[in-house]
Amino acid sequence: MKNNDKFEEKIYDYFKENNEIPQKITQSIYETNLKKNKHKIFNFYNIRKVAIAAISIVTISSGVVFAKDIAQFVKSIFKDSSGVDTATQNGYIETIPETIHSNSSNTKTKIQEIIMDDYTLDLTMFIEFEDNIDITGIESFKIPDLIVTDENNNILYSANNESTKQFCESNGISYQYDNVKNITTDTSASIFIWNADKNYATIHCNLSASDNKFPKSTTLYIAFNTIEMKGIDKEYTITGNWNNTVTVPEKFINRNSIIYKVVDCNNENVYLDSIKAEVYETGMNFQMSMYWGDYETEHKKMEEIRKKNVLASQLINQELSYVENENGERFSPAQSSSSDGGYSFNTDGKLHKWETFNLTKFDMTDKLKVVLTTIDNEQIIINLEKQ
Repeated sequence: MKNNDKFEEKIYDYFKENNEIPQKITQSIYETNLKKNKHKIFNFYNIRKVAIAAISIVTISSGVVFAKDIAQFVKSIFKDSSGVDTATQNGYIETIPETIHSNSSNTKTKIQEIIMDDYTLDLTMFIEFEDNIDITGIESFKIPDLIVTDENNNILYSANNESTKQFCESNGISYQYDNVKNITTDTSASIFIWNADKNYATIHCNLSASDNKFPKSTTLYIAFNTIEMKGIDKEYTITGNWNNTVTVPEKFINRNSIIYKVVDCNNENVYLDSIKAEVYETGMNFQMSMYWGDYETEHKKMEEIRKKNVLASQLINQELSYVENENGERFSPAQSSSSDGGYSFNTDGKLHKWETFNLTKFDMTDKLKVVLTTIDNEQIIINLEKQ
């Protein structure tokens, strides 16, 4: 992790001082961690990652990077994700009994709340540090070896390969790639700290699954050995052995996502059999593939537009795309983690689009309309119907 951070810092420092892009890059990866609401303190070190993501976008092609374009991009993606908030307001959250806690190195941890569906696992954890630690003003909170598993030895999240390896060795599980892949959910994590006061803090951990769903676990085990915190004038690294156990409430175990089928699409280049739409308690997953056009021609168009407006150079403009229910309510992309949305454009001219929208089970209607706005300011409209 330290090597990666140094690498990111070098990239960031270079583009902070230089406008010229040294070479043409044909692929980019969006990796953002976004704040969930205004009460939570955003991890300062993730802001650097957002800047790196912005730079990655503008360095797809050769040209000039304008600071105002990066600033506009960063500002545009700092949106609150409302799917989890909607689920919470409708009672889809569970408070964990006060008796469950873990104590190590004079630091107590306790899971307070949980939300879980097929693609979202939100955990709220209360931490009490020893008296000589004052975390007031802490801006960065990391758990670099966090691992979340269940009663069947499924790995719902692992912060690094070493944590995965240690878990497998401790449980007599073969650490072969294919085997580990079968028991692991492809998950991204965002961790936020708020209500930090003296030696007390509340931590929010959002885990987002991508292609494969979270298993219907009955018991969760949240384990870690390291807590890292940084502020403007303070830094702490605390080591110990924290193990929290959560009995998953029945309403989270008995969950079922709602599948939608395609009714029609106004763009004949979209492969109808590739469209997948699924609504769950905290959001909606959407995927599709289509033939977009000649790779070189489209990239040339993107390059020309990017020189004037970075956001407008997206083949599919995420900020102008939405899903609409029968009540006329529109729901924007969630954009709360790296797995939530994006697209890939291949040399064969095919584009694959994936998106997580803020529409939830509590907002869905029998019919939905997905609207994707293209680089040419045209709309791809896909009508869906509940199966």
